[in-house]
Amino acid sequence: MSARRILLMHITASSGHHRASCAVVQGLRRADPGATVVSVDAFTYTTRLVRWGIYYTYYSLIRHQPDVWEYLYDNPVVHRHIQTLRTLLHRYQARKLSALLQRVRPGVIACTQAYPCGMVADFKRQYGLDVPVVGILTDYAPHLYWFHETVDRYVVPSEEVKERFVSRGVEAGKVEVMGIPIDPRFAAPTSRAATAARLGLNPDHPTILIMGGGSGFGRLGEVIRRLDVLPHPCQLIVVAGTNRALLSWCRRQRFRHPLVAFGYTEDIHGLMDLATLLISKPGGLTTAEALARGLPMVIVNPIPGQESYNARYLLSHGVAVQAPSPSTVRQTVRDLLDRPDRLEGMRRRIAALGHPSAADDIARLLCGLHDGPGTPAASFASTREPSWT
Repeated sequence: MSARRILLMHITASSGHHRASCAVVQGLRRADPGATVVSVDAFTYTTRLVRWGIYYTYYSLIRHQPDVWEYLYDNPVVHRHIQTLRTLLHRYQARKLSALLQRVRPGVIACTQAYPCGMVADFKRQYGLDVPVVGILTDYAPHLYWFHETVDRYVVPSEEVKERFVSRGVEAGKVEVMGIPIDPRFAAPTSRAATAARLGLNPDHPTILIMGGGSGFGRLGEVIRRLDVLPHPCQLIVVAGTNRALLSWCRRQRFRHPLVAFGYTEDIHGLMDLATLLISKPGGLTTAEALARGLPMVIVNPIPGQESYNARYLLSHGVAVQAPSPSTVRQTVRDLLDRPDRLEGMRRRIAALGHPSAADDIARLLCGLHDGPGTPAASFASTREPSWT
């Protein structure tokens, strides 16, 4: 058998989709050290105008007009109208994608975001590419842009998501419930005492971890101010991500409770082990990491669309509570800290939802699909050249 060649596609280096792709790469390295694994940002294979348009529209809407984004997200009318535009864009980008595929010659292609999944699925349909394509979802609900007839397998985080695919006509055998792929460090224990000592914190006091995704999104300064007047002897850990203004503010202020602030850190798994509660918007990767770590969550600032769906999933399973606004966070947290039995019940329910080994399970699936009928060389020899004539 020839060495395995696997292509992974995501978008934007600072995204959860990229983190998920990196986790699968690590899983593949463990499953088959001799495999050739290539991970690319699909935006590299679009025009600069398309990249700018998608990026600017998304971030502008979620920050300034979230109600508009909520209307657009997963709207079947909008989806129908955008189909023609999407097909034209994919045809325009086909030469770049074809060059990538000819260079890598993958035996299986996996996408952790819907945009590249659609690119490859349309290419496969239009030009006869005979290579398995896998869509790996990183949120707890699928939107309409994930559904393509030429995707061979979907990896989803829950049975509820699988049911959604089946209800839309996808064969049950094509949908695998494996969880969201996360860094393998979230499956390994850490020393709470050592983490607390390193940070100058008390491992016996309630510890509240505050995050806003990679960009430190949301009104986190107000959340911190509200929590700092809690009557409990608690301590706060803030991960500001790329939000330098928030990090600087945290380091300038004096707080009643002990507070440690980070920008970017590789130790989220250790911080989650130390934490009693996580306060965060419910991004897909953050949610999966918290579930793998058995960490109850207080949801704030969910982005309309995918994160609203993630919030509903967590709330429906009783493993999170939602603070309607930053002004209500203090009372929400106080109610939980006053009820340790309720927190313990949340932790027990979390145990049934976490998938800490998802990256390894997905890696084995990709290896199995790669080794199925046919060969990458034959597949690419028979693929038609993209043409617009």
